[in-house]
Amino acid sequence: MKLLTWPMQLFPLKFHYLISDVLYVLIYRIVKYRINVVRTNLTNSFPDKNLSELKEIEKAFYHGFSDMFIETLYFTHINICKHNKRLKLINVENLTNPISQGRNVIVVAGHFGNWEFMQLFAKKIETNKYFIYKKLNNKAFDRFYSDLRSRAAKPLEMKETARVLLSKSNHPFTAYFISDQRPVPEEIKHWVTFMNQETPVLLGTEKIAKKTNAVVVYLEVKKIKRGYHQATFTTLCESASKTATHEITDRFFEMLEQSINKSPDQYFWTHKRWKYKSEMFTN
Repeated sequence: MKLLTWPMQLFPLKFHYLISDVLYVLIYRIVKYRINVVRTNLTNSFPDKNLSELKEIEKAFYHGFSDMFIETLYFTHINICKHNKRLKLINVENLTNPISQGRNVIVVAGHFGNWEFMQLFAKKIETNKYFIYKKLNNKAFDRFYSDLRSRAAKPLEMKETARVLLSKSNHPFTAYFISDQRPVPEEIKHWVTFMNQETPVLLGTEKIAKKTNAVVVYLEVKKIKRGYHQATFTTLCESASKTATHEITDRFFEMLEQSINKSPDQYFWTHKRWKYKSEMFTN
């Protein structure tokens, strides 16, 4: 995979966006990739929007989806220091201050914007860094994404997260979680109202945060314009061990929903996030 993407570094990102424009037509107009999933998700998430407004979000989403695919391939080989101007940092002291104080920090983000832009700032953080990810069934793609994220942090497979981080709790770490994953049925223990829908959520991030008494920081990686994103760091809690049960999880989804409502086209609408309904789990 890396061999196939290597030539991309020979051309500027602006050139690759021409390919993205063609890709947009292919996946949206011709293949109609997961179009029914996207439309159902948008309709249920924005009941107050009319058909025309939903259509505009839909088109903008597929444009961004195509760009994200191209950007992710492009990031495989770029010089991170050369391209970090593409990411503007807002309130980064909410991350760097607790790190300098020797605290464990858990950064939580959603499938919003292009989260792969995170690697453009992670190298600046002087601590033990982990990027938590879910292993993919396709071995080639799993290796590709693992290698990509290893450029700025150590990839840590989700199943190993608790064991590794709890063993490192006395050695300050910063761990990056994409925390809006859909849980498998046997892991569903908690539901929230997210984007006007009952939503099952994972509790692993909160459990690890509480056991390591981490500072939890919400990260919004938002596109400003093509090729440029803005990362905003907001303190979610100062001491996770002092929070109430589900407080961290519930607050995270509230903050993510606020981000989505401000820029609805930047969420990952192709995912079957709301596949499970609560009535499916009632006895």
